[in-house]
Amino acid sequence: MRVSLALVSAGYASVCLAVPVLVTTTSGILSGTQSNGVSSFKGVRFAQPPTGQLRWEAPVPFISPALQTATTLGPSCLQQFPFASSQVDQLLFNNPPPPESEDCLFLNVWTPALNFTQKLPVLVWLYGGALDFGTASLPTYDGTSFATNQGVVVVSFNYRTNVFGFPGSPDLPLAGNNLGFLDQELALQWVQQNIARFGGDPKQVTIMGQSAGAQSASYAIQRHSPADAPFRAAIMLSGAQVTTLALTPFAAFNNFSVAVGCGIITGPVRLACLKQVSATVIRNFTNGPTGGTFAPVVDDVTLFADPLERIRTGLTARVPFIIGNTQNDGTAFAVGLTDLNAFLQTTGGGLITAAEVRPLYPGLNDTVIIQEIIKDVEFLCPAQLWSAAAVGAGVTNVYRYSYGPVFADLQIIPGLGAWHSSELPEIFGTFNPATATASEVTLSHTMQAIVANFVKNPTVAPAANWPKYIPGPLTTTLAKLAYNGNVATSNVVQTVKSDSIDGPCAFWDTILDPV
Repeated sequence: MRVSLALVSAGYASVCLAVPVLVTTTSGILSGTQSNGVSSFKGVRFAQPPTGQLRWEAPVPFISPALQTATTLGPSCLQQFPFASSQVDQLLFNNPPPPESEDCLFLNVWTPALNFTQKLPVLVWLYGGALDFGTASLPTYDGTSFATNQGVVVVSFNYRTNVFGFPGSPDLPLAGNNLGFLDQELALQWVQQNIARFGGDPKQVTIMGQSAGAQSASYAIQRHSPADAPFRAAIMLSGAQVTTLALTPFAAFNNFSVAVGCGIITGPVRLACLKQVSATVIRNFTNGPTGGTFAPVVDDVTLFADPLERIRTGLTARVPFIIGNTQNDGTAFAVGLTDLNAFLQTTGGGLITAAEVRPLYPGLNDTVIIQEIIKDVEFLCPAQLWSAAAVGAGVTNVYRYSYGPVFADLQIIPGLGAWHSSELPEIFGTFNPATATASEVTLSHTMQAIVANFVKNPTVAPAANWPKYIPGPLTTTLAKLAYNGNVATSNVVQTVKSDSIDGPCAFWDTILDPV
């Protein structure tokens, strides 16, 4: 139930912009706020603190009958910004940096203050950050504008990342290593159990993620069967899982254990020792020069090695989805990189040479080729593969895009173009109104409408003139979004040949989808 305390005091709203509002959930009686037609509930605990003996354990649901204050965003999970990209990553993707804590499993809900008998569609947000960092507490991800303008319930939540969420530990069962994915599943379970109390419909849930959040959405699709997905549609912005090697990357965890004084001998004794190490010591190590890289492991429960084959053989959730990338998805990750040979040696171990790659990108210098390789390998070609696999398997509502607009006030680093995550202020309506152009404001309304249309009904086109995707050279179903200054709902979609931007993928697909 939801009860506005403004009913008790008729004059309260004239004094304060926000009034308290209560909702009873499995997490307790939440005391949020209502302002300008939207009720918000922030910092809602959905799991027990994953600290102490619960560190590196599956999340335990938080159940309480007590009154809970839900007016402040929870802290981020502990972040890892390792290696040379640290400064750029923090500038672009963690700005301003919220407080951090190992006790971080909180979620947020924004809902239009409408008639509670309505069943509104629900958008659940999954943030990016390479599974190293990321948080639902960034101002960019505030759901107020979207809920206000589109009449959709918005949910965001934290999940564990880096060594806390994906330790790659031989001290744990293999299926106990992808803790961040278990956090995501528990949050989706919370939505199913509670979202009706906020006016949302648990049968109309769409998951949307960007970068590692989009990959997380793809992981969710491939681990759920056609019958058991806790969502009915997905939006994947710059990210989707491709073939993953079934390796056990224990070296980083073993090195970490030695560095913090718990030794190299694996087993319960070492794990108990590591659970006693302070979170601050762990964060300092993982953000240091030898901090290591922590990643999901193939466990055949939360993560499978062959998602595309699972799609082709009908083993995954058969949900409609939007998938695509930004025009310059690689620029933010290529800042300062100019040596193509060194880049290929570092990223590919020298197995791919500059002589092989340069013909894929005629007329471009090595700096731009590096940017294009990152875009293609990480974002564009996976979108192409997922789209083709799903359509080939009979998923009838797939919409593929490339996002093209460039706005001067978003060029935090000069020359980024339509960079990785530059669409998010437009979708969430959290652009800077003091610096945004009229076109940017218009595009924000347009992008919100596109997303909301799909959330409300994923079986119809999300925008005018946007056809369902059909791969190949003979169809015109790829949507270029907001190219050439076209930012209005009537002209934002420019359809082009379906494979018109996929040329280099013929080479990269042999690596991303080996058969």
